[in-house]
Amino acid sequence: MRKTAAIILIFISPFLLSAQTGAVTNAPGESDTLKKAAQTPPDYPLAPEKYRRPAGFKPHLYKYSLKQMSDLFSADMIKTAREHTARVRAVNAAGKWKPTGKSLDEHECPEWFKDAKFGIFIDWGLWSLASWCPPKKDGAMYPDWYELRMYSNFDNKSPFWGYRNYHIKNWGEDFQRDHFIPLFKARDFEPETLAELFKTCGAKYVVPFSKHHSGFCLWPSSYTHRDVMDMGPKRDVMSPLAEACRKRGMKFGFYFSLSEWEYPLLKDGGQLANFSWNKEIPFSKDMEYKASGKIAVKDFVNEYIIPQAAEFIEKYSPDILWFDADWADKASALGGYDIAAYFYNVSKKPVAVNDRYGLGEPEEIEGKFTAARPRQWLRTVRGDFYTDEYGDTSECIDIENYHPWEACRGISQSYGNNWQDDESNVISAKEFVSMFADIVARGGNLLLLINLDGQGSVPEIQMKRLTEIGSWLKLNGEAIYATRPLSPFTKEGVSYTQSKDARAYYAIISNPARKVRLEMPAAGSFQISAVATKTPLKWEKLENPGNAIEVELPDPLANSELPVAVKVKTN
Repeated sequence: MRKTAAIILIFISPFLLSAQTGAVTNAPGESDTLKKAAQTPPDYPLAPEKYRRPAGFKPHLYKYSLKQMSDLFSADMIKTAREHTARVRAVNAAGKWKPTGKSLDEHECPEWFKDAKFGIFIDWGLWSLASWCPPKKDGAMYPDWYELRMYSNFDNKSPFWGYRNYHIKNWGEDFQRDHFIPLFKARDFEPETLAELFKTCGAKYVVPFSKHHSGFCLWPSSYTHRDVMDMGPKRDVMSPLAEACRKRGMKFGFYFSLSEWEYPLLKDGGQLANFSWNKEIPFSKDMEYKASGKIAVKDFVNEYIIPQAAEFIEKYSPDILWFDADWADKASALGGYDIAAYFYNVSKKPVAVNDRYGLGEPEEIEGKFTAARPRQWLRTVRGDFYTDEYGDTSECIDIENYHPWEACRGISQSYGNNWQDDESNVISAKEFVSMFADIVARGGNLLLLINLDGQGSVPEIQMKRLTEIGSWLKLNGEAIYATRPLSPFTKEGVSYTQSKDARAYYAIISNPARKVRLEMPAAGSFQISAVATKTPLKWEKLENPGNAIEVELPDPLANSELPVAVKVKTN
């Protein structure tokens, strides 16, 4: 009977998935339309061998169906989860920090985060085996949503037009989402090597994609079988990474999706429903190959989300909570407030939480967003630090009224590894340093996406950029780390920062030349030197009104291919 059911599912899956997920097509930062509709689906290429179905691979799913998972494990897990959530609530009731917006707003971003400036965002999961999304000229691309979009060709007005055709060409019509799981072996995932690379490139903290929207966990979770211990690698990949990072003095973060594409809900009489993006919809048979290993619960937030996150906090003691999938529901319904308060209350060190709690109440978001981009979420409203994803909240970052924030993006447009990335769509070392300097000058950190391939190694083009970035920061990091914003922030290709005690100013010059105009915060006599070489530099006051000076850069600084940082001290 089960074999027959599987064959039927494979046959009807494209239609089921198109109906189920057609409304959920965009990741934040994406546009859902093309300027001109194409008439025929694109003929996408055959992927390199490592990014397509292995020869002879026979798709297979987890040993238990969702109904079997429910019958075997739901009762015990629900009991354990309720007890765990009760402990979380008891800690919060007795602790300083309460699960309310008002209480969480009083928590301050730790000094170490404001000083760090540079973090690594490890975008890695089941999607990395495919490492693809349709190419586009401008804007963000999301290969890490491949598992959701692989079932639909969308329509000829969508940037995802032909997605299903690509999947069939490279993986086969019978290949379902969860068939990626047994291929996800993490054979090349070497935590010590990765941590050393991140340390060498100048990163101060690391945030891996611990659980993305499909619910597959990169740590052994007691609240699911959909994790690296029960499936795929059959080992904990998180503990050795956390240890390797901390051994090298880097902070460690926990990325956690508060919502999931699908989750089985246990209804009266043992029937199942689907809790998709925090909305209950009928159970459909395609969930067997989209949500395998998940244990049905009655209350998604209290019997799954809160205890699962609390367990990670207790086991790994992260320094950062990085919530995501905040667009699915109101913050009060997603569980992030309970988790954040618990994180604050149990942590014996300064910790930070981002701004992705969920949708805000009308009074919380009133006047926060522009008419051109109306929003309901709490990004740039609540959080120890705000987040900007490829410019999706850039107009809401108030430079004049400093609040810590973080830009997250990669060296290309891709969120998740993309085998199509090459020098044509990857920013140069010069572009990277200029972008980074501008972010820091405006009070931000950069959380740089490092998109591992399907087995856990860093693709060559990303390795090259990391090496170049590290070399520049080794010489010029004084102008970046532990600095604060300085007006005019970025002007005419020069980004300005200052030391925390305001005794030194820094100017990072994107386009070095023999003579460069700099804006000084005040008139006076200065000692100016190159940060990298400590070489004193000649300068003179300009006659025009204001506090501008002109600095003379000697060779080879004037001819440098990368931005040049100079230090200014008042006599």
